[in-house]
Amino acid sequence: MLLRIGRPSLRICGINSAIPFLFIVTILVLFFIMHGATTLDPEATASSSHFKYTTVKGYFLQSEDNTDSSKFDFKKQNFGLIEREYEDHHGQRHEGISQWQRFESYVRHLNEKSEDGVRFKVLLLGRHGQGWHNVAETKYGTEAWDCYWSMLDGADGITWSDANLTGIGKGQAQDVNDLWKALLPKGIPAPETYYVSPLTRTIETADVTFKGLRLPDHKPYKPIIKELLREAIGVHTCDRRSTATYIRESFPHVELEENFSEEDRLWSADYREPSSARKYRLSKLLDDVFAHDNGAFLSLTSHSGAIASVLEAVGHRSFDLETGGVIPAFVKAERVHGERERPPHEPSEGPPACKLNPAGLPD
Repeated sequence: MLLRIGRPSLRICGINSAIPFLFIVTILVLFFIMHGATTLDPEATASSSHFKYTTVKGYFLQSEDNTDSSKFDFKKQNFGLIEREYEDHHGQRHEGISQWQRFESYVRHLNEKSEDGVRFKVLLLGRHGQGWHNVAETKYGTEAWDCYWSMLDGADGITWSDANLTGIGKGQAQDVNDLWKALLPKGIPAPETYYVSPLTRTIETADVTFKGLRLPDHKPYKPIIKELLREAIGVHTCDRRSTATYIRESFPHVELEENFSEEDRLWSADYREPSSARKYRLSKLLDDVFAHDNGAFLSLTSHSGAIASVLEAVGHRSFDLETGGVIPAFVKAERVHGERERPPHEPSEGPPACKLNPAGLPD
């Protein structure tokens, strides 16, 4: 069946030309396809490649095997930066500048001379301060918390669904703010980007940590909310995020990443994300960051489990991090062709069945 289209011919540049309609459409379609192909950023095709990550040792105490994480205090150790010698681009030693300035110059020099597809970044991984869910877990005990209380929105006057910081948690974030205030005049590079988990306690932590600092004009505190930066997903209500509307209204200064959904589409009441899936998720986050962010010093405010997965993904040793703690990771990334291998689907990692009746519940 043929479809008759208005006029049988088109008038182009004042000349009557009997050009078939479908021919014109074909030309236009080919033009847009070719134009799109020429402007497509290869970095944007995240599925066509990923990165292999390694931790560069010898620069932060936390990456060294002989550092005891249970006794280490990053606030007393210059964020863990090791005192060492550096050479500049011409083989001359740096003189008259601080240890942080020497390190920054070294990192930027590595990126300048690196091959295509190789990048170096310093990830400043900050755990949120104490939240009300942490208080509840201490109150009820970890076993009872995991098997029962964590699935409630709150109890006994405490609300821990998408938990807020406690006063102690705000104080822990303020301690890190004080550390930045002390080190910025000494040359520590301010983060070039501030990535934050969408959970309330992490946004509050990042705000207390970075607001009020005398940051360079070209490096302002503008937090970007990244969905994949959150804690292990599912079952625990403290790890169920609020709506996008709530986040915008409560924290109007934050930027939600593109395609951030209104509702939490990842959280499930009956499936807790396994550690292998969490590592894959955080690896995909890193692939996104390393592919699209040209900065060398990045802040990521997140959670204990998520940070543990980031450290595992970049080949860093495991390192216990207290609430409000910060650990820098010096990371080398090498682009690898092909998609990142997805782990097989595994059973939920929780909750375990309660061995005993949780305190206060009827038999």
